[in-house]
Amino acid sequence: MKYSLTRKLLFWTMIWFVCGSGLLNARPWIALFGSADCDQCAKVKQEWLEDGWAEDEAVLAYICIDQEENYLLLKEIEKKLGYSGQFNAFPIALQGMRMALGGEGFWQLAEELSEPDAEIVKLLPGLQEAVDTVAKEPFIEWSAPVNSPETIPPDATPATTSTTPRLLYLSSPGCQKCARQEVELRLLKQKLPSLQVDHYEVTTEEGQVMMQRVVKFFAIEASDRNLAPLVAWAEGFVTGELATEERLAEALGTLPADAAPFWDAPVTEEELQTQRHVNRSLLDSMRLTTILLAGLADGVNPCAFATVIFLVSYLLYLKRGRRFVLIAGLLFCVGVFASYLLFGIGLSFIVDYLNRFIIVKRIFYWTFALIGFILALLHLRDALRYRRSRNVADMEMGLDAQTHRKIHDKIHRWAELTGWLALPATVLLGVVVSAMEFACTGQIYLPTIIAINSAGFNLRAATLLFLYNFIFILPLLAVTTLAYFGIGAKSLAAFARNHVFATKTLMTLLFLLLAIVMAWLALA
Repeated sequence: MKYSLTRKLLFWTMIWFVCGSGLLNARPWIALFGSADCDQCAKVKQEWLEDGWAEDEAVLAYICIDQEENYLLLKEIEKKLGYSGQFNAFPIALQGMRMALGGEGFWQLAEELSEPDAEIVKLLPGLQEAVDTVAKEPFIEWSAPVNSPETIPPDATPATTSTTPRLLYLSSPGCQKCARQEVELRLLKQKLPSLQVDHYEVTTEEGQVMMQRVVKFFAIEASDRNLAPLVAWAEGFVTGELATEERLAEALGTLPADAAPFWDAPVTEEELQTQRHVNRSLLDSMRLTTILLAGLADGVNPCAFATVIFLVSYLLYLKRGRRFVLIAGLLFCVGVFASYLLFGIGLSFIVDYLNRFIIVKRIFYWTFALIGFILALLHLRDALRYRRSRNVADMEMGLDAQTHRKIHDKIHRWAELTGWLALPATVLLGVVVSAMEFACTGQIYLPTIIAINSAGFNLRAATLLFLYNFIFILPLLAVTTLAYFGIGAKSLAAFARNHVFATKTLMTLLFLLLAIVMAWLALA
């Protein structure tokens, strides 16, 4: 009888444990902690849905840490599982009794899905029930219960200081580590309502000056590593890891009464000028070389080169004097130069305006970095095709036959003019032809304009723009001069054909260089 009663008690205890704990037929799930501005979080969610994980009945539970309750829940889970201080960015994945950082870490956990662990289920009250109630759904969004005593750790005693606590916070736009750091600062602000956080972005000149003050004050060794996010106080700093609210509160609480923030002095014009000089030194040398190469490559571009050769050959065919050919060629170059320069100035104002918006600026530069890389591949393909067949028609990165015919038609009509109208009309011809060629020559000109105006449209940018266009028309001036001295159009055309491969190779290298410059500017 005693044995039977014991057996019954054991049986019902097991039934209660299995059912009551929610583990009977529980669906496997993996939690993803992320923020609204986390691009990698969005990528993970999209890939999860596209890969058809619903077939395995696994559920992705997305928990947004922008909500304070969810973030406090994350910190409590990290503490209980022994992960405190290990993750300073997002996304953070949780599965079973394990956690991992980033998209790669998430997928490693996802490949080894296991049944929900009882301890983890207790840490996430209500999540297992939410997972089990959505039949065949591969994805849910979940939030911790508001003010749940199981998820929110008891509030630590606020640190006390004799003066207003001050922190310096340096961040970078789009920085995944910054997202979590900013939540920690918000929590600290709740503990210390009088806390003053001086926030600067390192993409601004003021932020760069503040970063240099930190580096100098704490004698941080020079490194290419991006120090943002960085949190500093009067006697210390944290970078490369998460500056938790507990750590910052403790540091501020032990500061002496006379500790003054070293960054408090206003940013001086001298500091700004020094920082501008540092920013320009390396980039300017690379940019100037790129601009000179771009102007030269654009000038020997088969599109522009073939047009001026046709112009000279047609003038010689009409038996115009060499002096007339020289003047007409020079005026044609003036028209091309003026139109390209004016177009560049107009576009520079647009670029300068867009550069004021950090997000738009970065999208702008990354887009042209990608375009530059694609154009490099396309010109390399043209070079290899021409080398194999020696046929210009096999190349695709140039003007189409219809545009060539239109340009030639314009030149035919202009050449029929006689008297004093012929020469002024040559300038207009240069303007019209350059506009028609822009689909080809603009491939180089547009990204170059963006590189020139990365620091704003000023006197220096205008000078570089003028220099580019001067280099651009040098090959056109050379062709005109050679024609004046009796070098025929056939010889010029033969020269151009013999150097098509070299020209295309140069343009390939140039577009790669432009892509690097664009990526550099996007990260600056």
